[in-house]
Amino acid sequence: MLPNVLQIAIFWSVQVSALLVFVVPFRWAFIGLWAGSHFLRAVGLTLAFHRYFAHRAFKMHRAARFAWAFIGTAAMQKGPLWWAGHHVNHHKFADRDGDPHSPMVSGVYYAHIGWFLNDTKYDKVEATNPVIRDFAPVPEIAWLEKYFYVPPATLAAALFLAGGWPWLVWGFCLPTMTLAHATFAINTINHMFGSRRFETVDESRNNPLTAFFAVGEGWHNNHHRYQRAARNGFYWWEFDVTWYVIRAMAAIGLAWDLQAVPKRIYDEARASKARRATRSIPSIIDAAPLALDLAEDAEPV
Repeated sequence: MLPNVLQIAIFWSVQVSALLVFVVPFRWAFIGLWAGSHFLRAVGLTLAFHRYFAHRAFKMHRAARFAWAFIGTAAMQKGPLWWAGHHVNHHKFADRDGDPHSPMVSGVYYAHIGWFLNDTKYDKVEATNPVIRDFAPVPEIAWLEKYFYVPPATLAAALFLAGGWPWLVWGFCLPTMTLAHATFAINTINHMFGSRRFETVDESRNNPLTAFFAVGEGWHNNHHRYQRAARNGFYWWEFDVTWYVIRAMAAIGLAWDLQAVPKRIYDEARASKARRATRSIPSIIDAAPLALDLAEDAEPV
């Protein structure tokens, strides 16, 4: 494990290094290099770290699991078990005390990035966390968790050897920065801005913009309503690249036991849509506080 001060220094150095796109030579092909690096590693994060390790939304071949976990770890967002373990805690305490990254509880900056760089409270995941309990004994995953700096360093070195500074900047520095904030935006933007299809007890919201840059994670209200599903975009028009990749893996036998969205959840969505014409979905942010003497007379939600 790298010292936390060193991790923070490296993180901010890479964030700032994205500005080098204004210094190195530009070619239109570099936009494709940025996109490939951003979106491929985004799928690694969402497919392996999130939907597999945190939510067991499907099963997959051991070699495929390691490959996607390696790709996700190359995003420079620490190890797969640290990431997935804290995500489990996010759902356990969503937008309440105990949530590692709630803008309602700890403010926007801390929820977006401060918690990620915290060197005490969130440096480790408790041993009783189900992610640690079930996956820490797996040798190759434990190796990735311990040496989480190896995949991003390998990617950076390979890009530099292949194309020098322009490839390093456009293929690693810039997309590592954009992917970090695309991921962190799910913790902040998706708990502040967007639509609420389901009446969840937290502030989760669906947002198509974050869904695009985070390959399907922006359908966050859907996900908070039914976490086990292998898809976050519950409808065909909800863009979810990670779901398309999981389906492709299932088609060739690399993934199986894909968890579907139950019919009762779709029925609930239709009922919520029918009610929307007469009242809005309850929200911690939008709801006006009731006077204490009227609380008992209020109609149940």
